Amino acid sequence: MPKPEQYHHETHITVRFADLDVMGHLNHAKYLTFMEQARILYIQQVCELEKGWENFGIILASLSCDYHQPVAFAEVVSIYTRCNRLGGKSFDLEYVLTNEKAETVATGKTVLVAFDYHTNQTVPIPEAWRDKITAYEGL
Repeated sequence: MPKPEQYHHETHITVRFADLDVMGHLNHAKYLTFMEQARILYIQQVCELEKGWENFGIILASLSCDYHQPVAFAEVVSIYTRCNRLGGKSFDLEYVLTNEKAETVATGKTVLVAFDYHTNQTVPIPEAWRDKITAYEGL
């Protein structure tokens, strides 16, 4: 499947029977779960953060999703993720979800905030994360 322009990271998820609503379509909340899975993999892979989430991590400040068309059982959904803004303490991730025909089924955006769980406060984005995201995205 071709990637949307300017999106380098991709995640693929197969729709399970338990993901469906009464109409046999992917439940609206599952789109958000799919974006969550893509977001976690993006941070793990791009920022190289495999462990230590309980010590230092990110919190979700905002989430939006626009639904374009339904998805059925056993379809493979591709979630393309990119960072389009890196602020001092927060950054934005954008998502394009496509079906097997490379048609857009949903788009979304999250605002994430760097957070220290020991002090219970927001903190500046770590320089290591900033450097890795900037290099990966070409920002």
